[in-house]
Amino acid sequence: MSRLSEQQILSRSRASSLENVKNLNFWGSDLSDISVLRQMPNVEVLSLSVNNISSLEDFAHCPRLRELYLRKNNIEDINEIGCLKNLPKLRVLWLSDNPCANVDHYRMTVLKNLPKLTKLDTVVVEESEVIEAAKEGTDIKTPDDIPVHDLELTATVGKDALKTVSALSEDVNQPVSIEKCDPESAQSNLVNETNKLRAQLGLKPVLLDDQTNGATTIAATNAHKKKPETVSPTPRNQNILSAVLTLVQELDRTSLLTLRQEIDQHSENKPSPEEREALIG
Repeated sequence: MSRLSEQQILSRSRASSLENVKNLNFWGSDLSDISVLRQMPNVEVLSLSVNNISSLEDFAHCPRLRELYLRKNNIEDINEIGCLKNLPKLRVLWLSDNPCANVDHYRMTVLKNLPKLTKLDTVVVEESEVIEAAKEGTDIKTPDDIPVHDLELTATVGKDALKTVSALSEDVNQPVSIEKCDPESAQSNLVNETNKLRAQLGLKPVLLDDQTNGATTIAATNAHKKKPETVSPTPRNQNILSAVLTLVQELDRTSLLTLRQEIDQHSENKPSPEEREALIG
């Protein structure tokens, strides 16, 4: 028996880091310790058949896992299925030739707890099976220490970030003296705004030096791209904009789509300059 290491994974996948690995095949490698998978949040396909894996717990930390092949391992307890219940994208599962596959109503129990599967042990899952499994299968509890990876979680993070942007923008109409904003002060404000957003996303704060090479460049680039008719934003708005543009690079496709929807909705609900003028008048 052996432990799967980061070095083995990077060597075989030719990836620069564990976070960049999406597909991994270690078929027939006599593996028993696969805890390194907890550091692979973006892996989508895992082929680990013909090994000595005895638990499904480590897979619970792979939120983007779509296909999991574990034929001929040593998974004895059918309750291990509970470790997979919070994987929102899991659609293909192969557990045949494991001791747990010999229990009564095995297929019904798996489908009752993982109803989104489209294929189980190479056999396509029919809708009628899922309905039957809901009645005949055994319900398995999700372990308390298993992380939650709800697809709506990303959307919630995106919304929270937007709420933060709105909160930071509430005083947008307050007068700001551009002459008083020296470069160091402006840069410090930019870092503060960025870190407020990063905190909402659960990301580590950035240091001033790091921000100098990143968000400032983005802000400058976007400043050059402004159309002549566009009103120049206040320094505070520029800081918020730069912070948002920096964080956009760290969002996945689902988050970006959510962000776009929220922006569209925010734009629709926000009064136009003409409407604001009418309200003031």
